[in-house]
Parts: sequence; C-alpha cells; structure tokens
Amino acid sequence: MRVALNAAMIALPGVLLQGCSSKSPSPSPSPGPSPTPTPPGPAPAPPVSYKCDAAGPDCVQCDVACESSEAIIRRLRVGDGAVGDGCKCQICKQGLQADETGSCTKASGTAPMVFYAYYAKDSESYPFENQDGASALGVIEYLHREVVGTTSCEAKQGQAAQLCERHFCIDRIHRQRITMMNPSTVYTERTGQFGPWNSFNAAACTPASDCTKRFEKYGYNVGCMKNPYDPPFNTKPLSGGNYYDFPGECPLSDYTKKTDDCKKAQPGGQCSQPDGTSNCTWHAEDAGYVMIDDLSGITSIPRPSGSGNFTSFHEWCTTMAGDVNDPDPTHHPWKGDYPGGEWAKDTTPKQKGQKSLPFWLNPGQDQADQARASALEDLFAAKYPDSPRLPEPVCDW
Repeated sequence: MRVALNAAMIALPGVLLQGCSSKSPSPSPSPGPSPTPTPPGPAPAPPVSYKCDAAGPDCVQCDVACESSEAIIRRLRVGDGAVGDGCKCQICKQGLQADETGSCTKASGTAPMVFYAYYAKDSESYPFENQDGASALGVIEYLHREVVGTTSCEAKQGQAAQLCERHFCIDRIHRQRITMMNPSTVYTERTGQFGPWNSFNAAACTPASDCTKRFEKYGYNVGCMKNPYDPPFNTKPLSGGNYYDFPGECPLSDYTKKTDDCKKAQPGGQCSQPDGTSNCTWHAEDAGYVMIDDLSGITSIPRPSGSGNFTSFHEWCTTMAGDVNDPDPTHHPWKGDYPGGEWAKDTTPKQKGQKSLPFWLNPGQDQADQARASALEDLFAAKYPDSPRLPEPVCDW
C-alpha cells in the first residue's frame, strides 16, 4: 500500500488477549549436549489458564480470583493454592492503569506505548511512513471488506488487469513494532494517548485541510479510529478493531511530490526515540510478514489432481474459480464453485449460494472475527517465535 485503508490500502491493524495465563513462555533451547533422559513418569497436570474475563476487556493480567469456575475447580484439584474473594486487574492495556480497586482507568498523563501495527500489501517494497495501519482485528476487517471477495487486481500503469489475483494484488500482511509517545496536547484534549486519525492516500494525509489543522494543533501525532466499518463488518463495538496512522516527512503531499524542501518544512513524527515532542512521536521496526494464503488455509487445500496442496491464491483461483487466460477482465468466465474468490459476498445473482472458504465465513460476528484475528497472531508467533506478543493499546480518541 502506497495508500491507506481505503482504495489505497495496499499499504494498509496487537494482540487480542482472550484471557490471562499463569503459564510462562517455554525457554529457548540452550546450546550443548542433550541432557541424559529421565525415566518416564506420570503425565504432568495440564497447564492452568487464569481467565481475566471477569476483570473486564481492558485487563491484561489479573489475579487468580478472576478465573472461571472450571479453572478454579481444576486448579484446586491439582493443589494449586486457594481462591481469592475478589477479582482485580493487576496490569491493564497500554494507556490505562489499575487503580486501588483493581479497575482499569485512564493513565494520569502522556505515556509511551509499544504495540504492533498490521497492514495488507502486495509484494512491492517501500518505506513505512505516511500510511495507515491497524490492529490484528482491524486488518482482518479490512481484508474482509475490500480484498478477499475479489478475484482481479486493478490495472497498473502500462499493464493490464490481472485475473485470479486479489484486490490491489494484495498477498500478505506485514507487521511493524511501533513505539509511540504523543505530545501532551493530545492528552490535554481528551485525557487519552491517541490523537485524531486521517486516511493516507498515496502517502498523503487526507483531506489536506483537516490534516493541516491537526498537525498545527497536536503536532505529528499518531492517530487512531475505532470500528471503522459499517455492518456487517462490525455489528458490535468489537474490542481491538482499530486503525492507526503514522505521519512522516512531507505528509500533506503524495509520494510523487515529497521534495527535500517539503521534508525539511514538514518533518513528520518519525524518530529513533519518541519523546512526545511535536516531531518525535513514533518509531517503527519491521516485525515480519505472513502470507494470506497460509492464513486462509489455501496452502492446506489438496489439489484435485492429488499432487500435493495448492501453493498460491492464483493457482487455487484458476482451478476452483475462474479462467485466468480470458483477455477481458469483465467476462469472468467462472468455471468452478468459488466465483467470489475466497469469500462470496452474495451481492450479485451470480454469487448467490456460492461457496466461501471456511476461514472467511460469518463476517462481523464477534467470535468468528476474534478467531480470525487470533489465527493471524498465532501465524506470526509460529513464524517469529522470538518476537513477543504485545497487548493491543486502547484507542481512546
């Protein structure tokens, strides 16, 4: 994405914690000879999961009294201590703090935060700045609304449209580790950590008049927006469905007009160590990418020929959906069971009753969307096991 969450989001959204756990991460294997094996013994007790549901959605780490009744019974059976009387949060989501009652309240001032920003993109490389990102759930919602219900990539300059490719030729989800500290003027406005959000199109903040006023008032702040889509993509106020934006150098001009003079006059907010000054609000570190084909399960689907699994959306689409060799992208001579691609939107008679891949079914349903976001986080964790899981900040603008 050179563009943002809208028609440009080839550069397009954090961990949605389902509960707290008493488990520690497994230590990395140490170098050296393998230890002498010990004789087999009784199977260890299953790990205990301390749920934080009762402490509220903003709690990241809670005390043991927040466990579900099932977890309490299981823990008592293995002799793992007593159960407390109350349920208190010990660590809240970033931007919040636990008070003396164990409830999560807003922080008392501007605070530094570290979180992941996700964005969907094609195979091209470009710097991460002057664009939008999202939480894990936010990028899933974007894909559902804009990308996976399509089977053609728009024509680029000097090229024809490509059939059996996703919208904008998107094929992966990239992730950045963000360190953020916004100016105090942002906190003063609403006693929160995030500022106002704008969409970036072709690396330009839009609309320019609003962006100019924003940067003059708050500096080059990192902004956020909650639940950006209409139903059916957010039928409830889903926790974590956030969009972020990251103003860089010369943020009011598109990528073809970012002159040296403009960059000097409009330095943006990117810096090595954010300190909350107007032009030092965020820093990004590349945190890897995963392929949408792996996320949606395409690479686990056997070819009808029996010769292994599909390796890409393009291969799956040409076999199961349409004819990539048709020279006119308006014809779409569908020959398979998936005319809408991975997800049939059911918006045309051609798509009524057609199939979708199971991963993309039930858009806008809390449980299904959270499961998709968790699957995305798990895929990153499997590919990058040394990267920490970071709790999603609260979008408080």
